Amino acid sequence: MLFYDFEVSGKSENPYFWTLSTTLIRGELFTTKGYTGHEMPDAFEVINMNGRIYDPVIARFFSPDPYVQAPQNPQNLNRYSYCLNNPLVYTDPSGELIFTLSTLIAAPFTGGGSLGLLPTAIAADIGMLQGGALANGGEMNPFKWDYTSGKTWGYMAGGTAVGLASGYVGGLVAQGGGFMANTMGIMAASHVNSVGMGILSGGQTDYTLNVGIGSYNGSNNTWGGIWNWSENSTLENIGYSFGALANLNDINNLINQTNATLYTQERYEDGSKDVISHIGIVDDATGDKLMSFGPNDNKIGGGGFKDQIGGAKPLGGYKKFGLAIRKGTPDYPVPTSLSKSTSLVVNKHLFNGLRGVSKFVPFQGATTNCVNMSSIGLWLNGIPNIGIHPYLLHYSIAAYNSGFNPYMLSTLSTNY
Repeated sequence: MLFYDFEVSGKSENPYFWTLSTTLIRGELFTTKGYTGHEMPDAFEVINMNGRIYDPVIARFFSPDPYVQAPQNPQNLNRYSYCLNNPLVYTDPSGELIFTLSTLIAAPFTGGGSLGLLPTAIAADIGMLQGGALANGGEMNPFKWDYTSGKTWGYMAGGTAVGLASGYVGGLVAQGGGFMANTMGIMAASHVNSVGMGILSGGQTDYTLNVGIGSYNGSNNTWGGIWNWSENSTLENIGYSFGALANLNDINNLINQTNATLYTQERYEDGSKDVISHIGIVDDATGDKLMSFGPNDNKIGGGGFKDQIGGAKPLGGYKKFGLAIRKGTPDYPVPTSLSKSTSLVVNKHLFNGLRGVSKFVPFQGATTNCVNMSSIGLWLNGIPNIGIHPYLLHYSIAAYNSGFNPYMLSTLSTNY
């Protein structure tokens, strides 16, 4: 009879003498599963933990965990480690938030079509976490769950189903438009989530209706929200913050709803790649620049940034672009014919106010530049984005338009 035996970090051992073994003849065994129930392809001497590949020799993953589940625990900040560097106590049964990860992996093979499922996938993962927490006395850290209990797995499965339903309903409402669409989507998702979790727990959880910046507990007639920042958990504050952005976006659209286009320069006139790039936001109806921040002088050169690169002083143009402080303008030219574009709905009045402020802000490529000013305007509109480089801003907005609605993360503020 053959047995499995592993060293604490997953290295194979001889089960009879407890000595390290470089290989196991898997063909003689009845299953390819091994350490903590994960797949072990012996030809590579690694462990496939579903979300990521783990090397038991160095006790590290090949890639970092994109999620820091317990930021208050310093061990969790090492995103290559396995189970807080304490595998004697914890296991990692899934390796990732599987539904979100699967949706992202499928994106290149579906032409980006799977991104439309991201709100539902995220909600399913959050539901799975909430279900697992319910089964483990409210513990939100999955490393501390009891995976030997059928209750944990049952509640995780039930929570996933609840999350799928809430994400689908919430996304449907939010994408349908109408009055305060994002806020209504959050309310619809939280209603389905709360009712579902109540059914799953046999009525042991309170009914909570999330409105974005806050939530109403109908069971004890109390309110909670972002205003209780110091008393909330980290997850609750993340959820309320995204909810507040949803409320802000809806209010801005009520005051003034303007269709606009975000243009991101991707090439020069000769067709070569523009690695620095420029980004600007233009009003579709009037063609006016809502925000296109740039230098308000001719020190860069008539041919643009590219003419300053190379020559007698290599990288001289980049240095001038990144460090030189010049007068700024919100009306820098937007080369629409050389740019990729994506649509937006913004508050024109808000951008007009930002334009007024930006006229007094000096331009510097490394700090106050086109992408930062555009990013600030979008955040003020309640639109989450990544404003580090024009390309990152462009793709974060494209993902947002494809259905990746971060507002659904507001369900994190519901703590059962």
